[in-house]
Amino acid sequence: MIQVYRIPIPKDSLLKLPTEERVCLLQLGHMANQVLMFEKLLVFATTLDSKSEVEQYTTGVQTQMLVRLAVSAVFESLLVVKRLFVGSKIGKDYGERLDKKGSDALAYLKKLMGKSALLAAVRNNYGFHYPKAHETEEAFQAAIADADFDGMWKVYFSHHGFNSMFLFCDVISTKGIAAEAGVADLAALQMQLMTELREAALNLVDFAHSFFAALWVQHFGKEIDAEGITEVIGAPRFDEVSIPFFVEV
Repeated sequence: MIQVYRIPIPKDSLLKLPTEERVCLLQLGHMANQVLMFEKLLVFATTLDSKSEVEQYTTGVQTQMLVRLAVSAVFESLLVVKRLFVGSKIGKDYGERLDKKGSDALAYLKKLMGKSALLAAVRNNYGFHYPKAHETEEAFQAAIADADFDGMWKVYFSHHGFNSMFLFCDVISTKGIAAEAGVADLAALQMQLMTELREAALNLVDFAHSFFAALWVQHFGKEIDAEGITEVIGAPRFDEVSIPFFVEV
């Protein structure tokens, strides 16, 4: 059973906030929702027990697509934190008001800002944007010369597009990202990418929660009232949910 506290936020309280602080809260809250959604999707995408080569490759590519979108969302979130908090008066006003968890999270995010070539490479060319023509060709040439990719030059077509994939068109992205980030070891690249993604996402959420608490205390006091508790019954365990590639249509 999961207990969810229903906490109403009065409209008049939101309207009383200074515009800059209200905008910061709205964007940080949206950011936290988004990165947590991607984190859940990635957990679900990696729990499927693939039984064939086709399932392994298709679910693997599907997971990598989600990773790239998640990285892009996290990278954009870092820009939001930098613009609306770190580089603004709000950061000066609230820096000392964050709790320890929030302060530690902010310190981590500051170190990451502008220093992760890997996150930037994914976001700029393989997540929210597509690579330039010459970058695609270079990634293709690197992949076709790599014997580890020999089993991936395939397409999987079924009677419905939901169950079809241009496999070879997507696997070259790994080579492209590696070239952009200057990482030769693909296994190390994947480990670094997942680690940076997970740590950045968790710290972004911790920071957003801490800022909300600090803002509330600053303007409305140390108490916030819940109108009740909803008990969610029958929710699956996080490791019991999976996202398959193949579906009956």
